[in-house]
Parts: sequence; C-alpha cells; structure tokens
Amino acid sequence: MVIPVAPLSEIPHIIVGAPGEWLLVAYIVYVSLGAGAFGWLSGLLTVIEKQENRKVSSTIMWPGFVMFFFGVTLSCILLGYAGASGGYASVGGSAHSLQQLLAPYVDPIASTAIVATAGATLVLLAMVRARGP
Repeated sequence: MVIPVAPLSEIPHIIVGAPGEWLLVAYIVYVSLGAGAFGWLSGLLTVIEKQENRKVSSTIMWPGFVMFFFGVTLSCILLGYAGASGGYASVGGSAHSLQQLLAPYVDPIASTAIVATAGATLVLLAMVRARGP
C-alpha cells in the first residue's frame, strides 16, 4: 500500500495477487466492516449511552461515522472495480499491462482507507470521552 503523503509517494506500488482476489477482498471487507464494525460500534454506543448513562459528543461522533462509512464504501467500490476490470483485462493481457491497469487504483484505495481509519478513530475517541450525567 502506498501512503499518499508527499515524501512517501516515491515508494513503489505493491500490486500482488490476481485481480479476482481484489474483488473478493472488497466483498469480504465490505461485508465484515459494513455489518460487523457498524453493528459493533452501534452496540457499544448503546451500552455507553443507555446502560452507563453517559453522553457521547455528537460533534465528534457523527463526522467520524460519516468518514468511516464513506471511507469503507468508497475503498471497497474502488477495490472491487479494480478487481473486476483487472480480471477482464487479465484474460488476454500480459502481467505488465495488468500492473499498469491496476497501479492508478492503489493511491485512491489507500486514501479512502485512511479516511475510514480516521473516522473510526473519531468515533472511538468520542466514546472514550463520553461524559457522565
């Protein structure tokens, strides 16, 4: 993965695995993070607010939820699209042309994954900083 920061952008792209694996990973990540992580975070929020009677700051939590949702969704869409288009291109293409096809997807996927991670961090930070009654 390439981190889209100026000094680190010179790191060569790491593109491994068949494009079909990218599509499969996108599906698994979307299902596990889409259902699992959102359900877990929502359940944790319910426990904090209902059972522990603490108030979570919505000014920190809601932007975090939005960043997490859009980061996961966009990264999985890009990962799936790269896998599908790479899979179709791999039928008659060479490995070098396939790498050139997939390389432009790496930085946007990494960027959206960073947005999702930052969003999850904001949500967890809001839950940790929850105030009592």
